[in-house]
Amino acid sequence: MKRILCANLLFVCLLAFAALTVAQSEANASKYFFVLLKRPSNAPQLSKEAGEKLQEEHMANIRKLFSEHKLVIAGPFTDDTSLRGIFVLKADSPEQAQDWAGSDPAIKAGRLEAEMHGPWDIDPSGIHEPETTQGMEQYTLVLLKSGEKWNPNAPGFMDVIRQHHAALQELIEKGKIAVAGPFSLSDPGELRGVTIFRVGVEETAKLVRDDPTVKAGLLKTEIHPWITGKGVLASGQPMQ
Repeated sequence: MKRILCANLLFVCLLAFAALTVAQSEANASKYFFVLLKRPSNAPQLSKEAGEKLQEEHMANIRKLFSEHKLVIAGPFTDDTSLRGIFVLKADSPEQAQDWAGSDPAIKAGRLEAEMHGPWDIDPSGIHEPETTQGMEQYTLVLLKSGEKWNPNAPGFMDVIRQHHAALQELIEKGKIAVAGPFSLSDPGELRGVTIFRVGVEETAKLVRDDPTVKAGLLKTEIHPWITGKGVLASGQPMQ
């Protein structure tokens, strides 16, 4: 009888240990952090030669972070605004992601500044290890920001959010979206999520107008043409 009790106790302890191990593993799992790279209003002016040298150092650091599996997505915006590009970093904490972003020579030189958001709740299967570092593809990146009626405490708010997620999933299945996801409600600022469309700006604008959260005034959109390395995401538009 004592042997049975001891065996049962050991089994319960093993189950508890296994559950704790899984919980710790999930708590320590790497997360995705989204970084907007912006051109500061007081960015220092550089000569052509100095600018080209800094760009080479910037690209070399991007390749280094990719090779270390820290940076999973990067690319510039192709319209003329203060937004210059994005990083998506896979890190254990916001502090670690901020540290990696801050290693960029252009940020150190004051030519860029990093606006950190996250964790970014996206499907990891949407990001791929590219077969080659050659070639770029065009996408449309949509910043989803708090609208006039953004109020998580309002009746029906979560119902509209669920409709939004269902609409995004449908567009993913139709091949219109490469990756999409929200940020935590506790994330500072007005940026609530990011969606990267595989289609052009005009089609993207039509699709986001039909989004339940946009129609309800919960979210407003900021649309930018954007490019990244071929094969990092599901195929976008060919470079023109």
